Amino acid sequence: MKRVLLAYMIYLLAIWIFFPFFYTEWNDDVSTYASIGHAVYFSRLPLLPLFLYVVWKNDKLQKIAAAMENRLPKLVATASYMLLFTTVYGIVQLPFRLAGYWNARQAQISVQNFWDWAGEYVLSLFLFYLAVTAVVLISQYLMKRFRKNWWILLWVLLVPSAIFFVYVQPMWIDPLYEDFYHLPDGELRTEIEQLTSEAGIPDATLLEVDKSAKTVTYNAYVTGLFGSARVVLYDTTVDGLAQDEILFIVAHEIGHYVLHHVYWGTAGFLVLGFVLLWVTKKLSDKLLAKRQISAHQLRAVPLFLLILSSLQFASEPVSLYVSREMERQADAYALEHAPDTEAGIHMFRNMQQVSKGDPNPWPLFEWLRSTHPSNQERIETIESYQENR
Repeated sequence: MKRVLLAYMIYLLAIWIFFPFFYTEWNDDVSTYASIGHAVYFSRLPLLPLFLYVVWKNDKLQKIAAAMENRLPKLVATASYMLLFTTVYGIVQLPFRLAGYWNARQAQISVQNFWDWAGEYVLSLFLFYLAVTAVVLISQYLMKRFRKNWWILLWVLLVPSAIFFVYVQPMWIDPLYEDFYHLPDGELRTEIEQLTSEAGIPDATLLEVDKSAKTVTYNAYVTGLFGSARVVLYDTTVDGLAQDEILFIVAHEIGHYVLHHVYWGTAGFLVLGFVLLWVTKKLSDKLLAKRQISAHQLRAVPLFLLILSSLQFASEPVSLYVSREMERQADAYALEHAPDTEAGIHMFRNMQQVSKGDPNPWPLFEWLRSTHPSNQERIETIESYQENR
């Protein structure tokens, strides 16, 4: 275990030497904010699997889990153990979260005050605690009752979970963090309604979210299932971009909805979940047998989470590639349906200027991190479309 921690320390040192001092020299277009953002991201990338490995291998922590389970009722033991687990992990990742917050504040990307940021961080940990505790309790019950096929039943439960995150979260969880308002009447709303009507979603809910208290960046998104489309615009987008640029963003987001990317994403999540749970079952059976631990015991929780997080980590490049392809498809939809394609070029340039992100990351970093194509690639795509149409 000491060797693993030493390797991580060396990895951190290399990351924080490379990105702030060398990457900015070798990539003239990248800002200091973007390079430090890379350093923070890649510092955190292996953190969860590493944390879980330490918890799994540490005899004292294993004894604490066993003592809780022997002395307390099942519900209380699991809730108490997961509270300890969540709290410690929250403390472990806090330095990196603070580094990201500080970086955004220094670059004037974030305008959120520290206490508001800290309150959201605690709220996120609390919601994570509730979610992971519920999952562990359900998993333990299934593992004890259905020793061979618990993973199939757990996968079946992923279906309502996926619907919850896609359908319920935007309406019930997101408002805990942000204030949402109906987009006011006016020319912009009329133009957006025309786009949604042409796309076959005339009843889409048009919302504006108050982001200016936290950030200066521009964004928009569309959520919803079963005909419940919600088009959400950052207030910074409404206030900071020209109307044609906003309409290009909205057309792009409508493209996601019309092309059923939410459904494809949900299907991909379920397929991936099936594979991950099956592999987890196979690996955990062998590793738990060596320690003579039953799958439904608290001591097994770190192992299951370690296997799942490691497999998810390994599959992330594939997920990111699919995400970038969906973004390219949505861009193509916008080029066909936005009123002004030239506005897309201005919009991406304005977004780049405000966000200060990496406009053209190295392929390796795009492969490991990027959910979207680079702004440079997206601008070149629009220019190519204009030349060839």
